[in-house]
Amino acid sequence: MGWFSKVLLPGRLRTGPTALLPARPDQKTLLAVAQLADPEARTDGDDIIAGGSRIQPPIELTGDILAKLGVPGEDRLWACRIAAEGPLPVDFFDKSLAEGIAYRLGGWSLCQGEPLDPADDGGDPLVYLPAVPEPEEILPALRGLLGPVETVDTERWPEGELVDGVVHVPVRRGRVADVYAGEGLVLTVEEGHRMPPAAQARWPYLTEIAIARISPIEHAEETNGEGAGSTEHAAEDLLAAVGVTDGVGAGGDMVPEDATRVELVGRAAIAVTLANALRGIAADSRGFQIVEPADVLPGGYA
Repeated sequence: MGWFSKVLLPGRLRTGPTALLPARPDQKTLLAVAQLADPEARTDGDDIIAGGSRIQPPIELTGDILAKLGVPGEDRLWACRIAAEGPLPVDFFDKSLAEGIAYRLGGWSLCQGEPLDPADDGGDPLVYLPAVPEPEEILPALRGLLGPVETVDTERWPEGELVDGVVHVPVRRGRVADVYAGEGLVLTVEEGHRMPPAAQARWPYLTEIAIARISPIEHAEETNGEGAGSTEHAAEDLLAAVGVTDGVGAGGDMVPEDATRVELVGRAAIAVTLANALRGIAADSRGFQIVEPADVLPGGYA
């Protein structure tokens, strides 16, 4: 084996971060995926350098090693270990890189001994911004996207102000600067974030950025069992609001998995819309850029 003996390999991979992939990726594919997280990612021999981390070439793992790693139901996977170049990358970017590669190539991520399927959690789509936008700048772009409301829920948003169907809550406490809420979604704008590689490539003169996060609002009816029937309609309404009409894998009546995918793509479409309107960068929760809403779905490069 290229790195070390089979005796040492499981322990070395278990500490991670490592992406465990169902098929051997070629270097061109790995580079394309890495450049979603760091547009300046490059090859270095057989390795790829991205965001201060080194993506090592894939090696084959068979059933006995996978069993030691605790990966269930797999006979063969390909492992790409991520090694930090020098000190740990900012905000543990090496871990995010392993998870993002596994997410896009339909595999597992392994860090500190626990194999995880990143597809189980798509996370919240983000928009990187050079600064916190003024309400007058962001509200026109948000109109109709978060699910319009007619009144302010004063119990949830005691300081909220209703503007064109959007509840604006000026927080200005800690890192959170502003909150914008609708019927089904909330946009949280945070300031003072360190520069992820995708933002560093766009704004090399900045030292920190703002991040807008698009999250679902947990409706009270979902906690008492009444929300299941409305999930399909909420997901369809969200896609209609952002102009996505391809159904994202849903045919006829959507099962819960379809509705989850549609809802995730709908939030990604909002991120792309805002990024275009505010000259920002749309990204997923792991810092990988998204250009089209469907880019946020797992296995897109598999």
